[in-house]
Amino acid sequence: MLEILKIKEEMLEKVASLYNKVWSVRGTSFLERLQKHMNYEGFTGFVIVSEDGDVIGYSYGYTSLPEQYYHGLLSNEFNSEDYQKWLTDCFEFVELAVHPGYRKQGHANQLITKLLDGVGHKTAILTTQQNNFSARKLYESLHWVLYKETFYPGDKSNPFVIMVKKLR
Repeated sequence: MLEILKIKEEMLEKVASLYNKVWSVRGTSFLERLQKHMNYEGFTGFVIVSEDGDVIGYSYGYTSLPEQYYHGLLSNEFNSEDYQKWLTDCFEFVELAVHPGYRKQGHANQLITKLLDGVGHKTAILTTQQNNFSARKLYESLHWVLYKETFYPGDKSNPFVIMVKKLR
């Protein structure tokens, strides 16, 4: 039986290992970023753990604040009225991954729903690769709305989209 648990310090290496597997990445940069993000205001995250104790999925995010790097990138994409509407009381949905062997079973939906349940913010924001159509379809099915079709948080050859959601 699978179990959804809050992310704890002792799980971080397993979460990072899953990230590296899903995104075909090597190294420790994600682990370091996750450890840093755990100290951000409003951090919350969940994992789905198999009967064997393996992390087969995770999601996490935190309060989006002006002093944060990614918040700064996002804020450049909003006019002042939209900034007030979407980014002033906002939960930033940062990461989601499910092991390839466990996809198409509703786990991503469960992780997103659990993550956003009770975060206490007015809105939520996420970015995903522009060509990640399965993720975009999932988010749209959960009532996320496309805010911007083309957003470059880094490499100009890898466009992202910005999606937003009202939470209350």
